[in-house]
Amino acid sequence: MPPIKISDGGGGTLSLFEIDGRYYPRFPEDALRGVKSLKIRQDDVIVCAYPKSGTHWIWEMVRFLLAGNTTLEVVEKDDGFIEIFPQDFFDALPSPRALNTHYWFDKLPTEVLEKKPKIVFLLRNPKDVAVSYFHHHTSLFDYYQYSGSWQNYLPLMLEGKVDYNSWFDYVLQWEKAIKDHPELPIHIIYYEDYKEDVLREVKKLSQFLGKDYNETFLKNVCEACRFQTMRKSKGHLELNEKGNPVMYRKGEVGDWKNWFTVAQSEYFDHIYKEKMKNSNLKLRFTL
Repeated sequence: MPPIKISDGGGGTLSLFEIDGRYYPRFPEDALRGVKSLKIRQDDVIVCAYPKSGTHWIWEMVRFLLAGNTTLEVVEKDDGFIEIFPQDFFDALPSPRALNTHYWFDKLPTEVLEKKPKIVFLLRNPKDVAVSYFHHHTSLFDYYQYSGSWQNYLPLMLEGKVDYNSWFDYVLQWEKAIKDHPELPIHIIYYEDYKEDVLREVKKLSQFLGKDYNETFLKNVCEACRFQTMRKSKGHLELNEKGNPVMYRKGEVGDWKNWFTVAQSEYFDHIYKEKMKNSNLKLRFTL
């Protein structure tokens, strides 16, 4: 499948795959198309989030909580990324599996509705998402072949002309799906809540997963999953062509203030207010 080139209006282009009207990274086509038919186990836990929302962080916590151990083999979250590997790769993983995906709800494996695995749905302030996504796209030149500016990139993000398309449409579809499927065990996480009080939130996550750990172990999980700890232990697993980690840049709340101009912020707020006017999700833009 040949990639498509999406122009940012300033001469830069983003190289993506298009499947059934949605944009994706240039992952193996068989894996991208195989997600719908992926075999799910009832004891799976699937971390679902729009890109750059903190999936690496939360997925690592889920791994440790499922195992009851913070000294697991160091692996990248791609080892549970359902749109990058074929069925036989996941068949070989022992249960309970910690999986993750950026797919929209309607593109999840069909068996999710049948097997009802636990789902952890992660949300992050979209201004920080936009900034992090810009760095993601410009850092991974081999994947995206993008070298545009922030000024020209932001409109692409707002228009959904990036992999996984519009943040707004993605989040709103998930919100509707959660309402329409009360039978599915779904735990909603806000990135900013974790940054505010990680132990408080890890306790909630542990309870959702059906685990009863003492506070000492939960503090160990928090420490093992600190941004700097993970950057040190795992940053070398995904390097760009310049040898820099691409998945552990800052992990901060409010970095958007260093990138958005006043005009860009006001324009973003206008779009956010219009798109999210009927949403009950409580996004936080600061701590």
